[in-house]
Amino acid sequence: MENTNTRNKGGSKATVAITLVIGLFFIWGLTMNLVNALNSPFSNYMELNSTQASLLQVAYYGAYFVMAIPAGIISKRFGYKGGVISGLILFAVGAFIVVPATNMASYGLFLFAMFVVALGASSLETNCNPYVTKLGDEKGESFRLNLAQSFNGVGNVVGPLILGRVLSKTLTPKEPGFEQAKVKFLSDTRMIYIVIGIVLLLVLAVFIVFKLPTPPGDDEQEGETGTGSGTSSLLKRPYFVLGVIAEFIFIGLQVAGMAMFSAYALKHWGAGITAGLAATLLALLSLLFTLGRFLTTPLMTKFDAGKILGIYMCITAVLMVLVFLGLGRFSVICFLVAYLFISIGYPTIFSLTLKGIRGNDAKTGSSALVMSIVGAALIPLLLGAIQDAMGIEIAMLVTVPGFLYIAWYAFRGCRIGLKQGA
Repeated sequence: MENTNTRNKGGSKATVAITLVIGLFFIWGLTMNLVNALNSPFSNYMELNSTQASLLQVAYYGAYFVMAIPAGIISKRFGYKGGVISGLILFAVGAFIVVPATNMASYGLFLFAMFVVALGASSLETNCNPYVTKLGDEKGESFRLNLAQSFNGVGNVVGPLILGRVLSKTLTPKEPGFEQAKVKFLSDTRMIYIVIGIVLLLVLAVFIVFKLPTPPGDDEQEGETGTGSGTSSLLKRPYFVLGVIAEFIFIGLQVAGMAMFSAYALKHWGAGITAGLAATLLALLSLLFTLGRFLTTPLMTKFDAGKILGIYMCITAVLMVLVFLGLGRFSVICFLVAYLFISIGYPTIFSLTLKGIRGNDAKTGSSALVMSIVGAALIPLLLGAIQDAMGIEIAMLVTVPGFLYIAWYAFRGCRIGLKQGA
């Protein structure tokens, strides 16, 4: 009876911990897409060229690459809780740096603020993804991470919606009232990040007080050195190496598609298309992306997550061929529907790549997977160059082999060396 009560308490504490951590997924999803939504108005009011405007994404995603390894080191030394707390501190500091940046109308300081915000988000992602994945039985790993990432998707939708409600009509530099509109834009942006900073401090206080339970087999609990000797141990697992490559390709294709969608819709939707309608369709794409995670996550309790991902990536590849064909409005709809299936890629690849890996090796592996997010900076640049040289349709065709590689990884690659390495 005593053992049953102890297990119930442990399970209850794990549920509370997962709920708290899921809240963090929502917060960094909100801020990530808020940065994307700020790109256009910031470029307009600060009178930036396209290269200068693109530095906002470079600063944000570049921070993920920079912070992933330090975040893993922190979690090895101080546990997942230490990694989460350090991430929240950086996140809050970055949010409050927005205050002087907007007061001074300094784009450079705003870039630094977003870099610090992303350092915090990277630390959270490096720690929260493996924590949710490993806090429970191995069979439910993909289910737990997809559930958490579903709320990340909700944050992706909410961020631009908040900005849309707060900001007034954007005026171009040549229109009357531009300076007043610029001041109001900077003031509204400042207030958004002040609220975010305050919320982050409250969340930080909760995590400082709450004792996070330790995942089974984690070395903070066992006092062991992990499952192997760090990076060298992971490199001996073919499925892990192939998974990091899959994650790099996937996140790059996901972000590139979102970046090119509006231009594609403007070209192929047909009569009546406007920039406003294209933006609305992009919001619909984000909504379908979020719905895809929520609708698919329950299926992972009944079917193999790898097989679901493989089927979804095959469907996505077919849809992208139809996008390449440029069949007018039908192809635009295919582009939208593809994001229903793209939705589960990142968390499912993440969990498949860490299968059978625990302790310090899981933290090192998580760092490598978060570093692979640099694909979101590099692959869109490559596809953008192809778009400029050969057209947007060819750029979309180039995504097909990438999605097929991920399908192969889901069906076959994620099992290569798993028995020997697990």
